[in-house]
Amino acid sequence: MKKAILLFTSALFFSSCASIFTGSKRNVLFESNPSGAKVYVNGFEKGITPTQIKVKADDRIDFRIDNYKERVVVMDSKFNLVSILNGFSIIGWGVDALTGSLKRVDTKYVKVDLEEKEKSVAVENYLKNGTIKKVDIKTDDKLIETVIVLNN
Repeated sequence: MKKAILLFTSALFFSSCASIFTGSKRNVLFESNPSGAKVYVNGFEKGITPTQIKVKADDRIDFRIDNYKERVVVMDSKFNLVSILNGFSIIGWGVDALTGSLKRVDTKYVKVDLEEKEKSVAVENYLKNGTIKKVDIKTDDKLIETVIVLNN
């Protein structure tokens, strides 16, 4: 009976090898040009470039900085070779599949170049040629209304 219990517990302990040895996340260094961009992982802010963040395969990474176009990167992945140690253990393969450890992030470093947003020349020209006709400050509502007349 003791041998059966020992065999069963060792089978459970050594199953799901990829989950135990490598896990489903990997540390990745994120940089941007210019630096100082906010980094969002699946919509949640995680840091400002340059930064190192643990990510999973297929995570969506957004880089945002004022006056620059947003940049999106999806983390690539490859088959995690450590999961082969599961052998014929269906439990091990199942646990690795459920935890996401069958795939592993393939990248250790991501650097993106952010492009400046194009300014609307027509709107800027109108604003430069416009004149302020009225400024109304309502202290009760903490509201400032400005009327600008745009000239051609």
